[in-house]
Amino acid sequence: MKYLVFKLKIILRYILTMKLSKKVYKGMGLAFLILFIACSPKADYDLGYTWSAVEISSDIKGSEDVEAIIAPYRNSLDSIMNEEIGYALHDLTSKGKYESTLGTFITKLSVEQSIASFGKDVDVAIMNHHGGIRAPINEGPITLGDVFEVMPFENEMVLLEISGDSLVQLIKFIGKTGNSMIWPVQFHVSESGLENIRVNNIAIEMDKNYLISTSDYLANGGSGFRMLKSLKRLEVPTVKLRDMIVQEIREQTARGDSIETDVSNFITTSDL
Repeated sequence: MKYLVFKLKIILRYILTMKLSKKVYKGMGLAFLILFIACSPKADYDLGYTWSAVEISSDIKGSEDVEAIIAPYRNSLDSIMNEEIGYALHDLTSKGKYESTLGTFITKLSVEQSIASFGKDVDVAIMNHHGGIRAPINEGPITLGDVFEVMPFENEMVLLEISGDSLVQLIKFIGKTGNSMIWPVQFHVSESGLENIRVNNIAIEMDKNYLISTSDYLANGGSGFRMLKSLKRLEVPTVKLRDMIVQEIREQTARGDSIETDVSNFITTSDL
């Protein structure tokens, strides 16, 4: 080790006699520092850990100090999240393979709110109602916090342009997986695959372009929707899906309406 330090001193003394830029000096200094550390003898450390299970129960008392810190923020947040923004006449859930009450509510408002927000003729909306929807909307008052539980993600809405033939392939993928909702699309599922595929009860034109409203998560290929990544994305203002849900509930409430949604029964199946 002493020999190494001696050699380094000689080399550094030689470097100092050279006319080099500050940048070069800094770079060489860093290199020698790394070399010195790498060549230093390794220290012996006695590393280890212990653990034990701690049962979580009501016997564990909270910390008054921690509670004093959290309380102002909790009270402020509760005052916001406890705001009632609407009333549900029945439970809205994501139960159902191809269609659900909550999935229908969200995909339908995605089309309507996208048209209102972006001024575009949106044709269909896609929502992964098995995974993307994290909680139901229960019968009774709807609070802002309820909507955050339904949609805790910061997903933004995206408009995608898709050709008619690609839309058919997309719908077939949805019909095969059965994990997502697409509205207002009709099709029949049989042993041979999907039949009678239509959009808003109109046959799809293969050479026509359609507009899809969906989340940026799905548009970026999430939940297996890799085919969406290559589609043309329209430039639209930034709007979160959760904000669209809140806006729809507020608008219906302002009209004096309560929230209710029936499954459209757009999708039929044979006894497979």
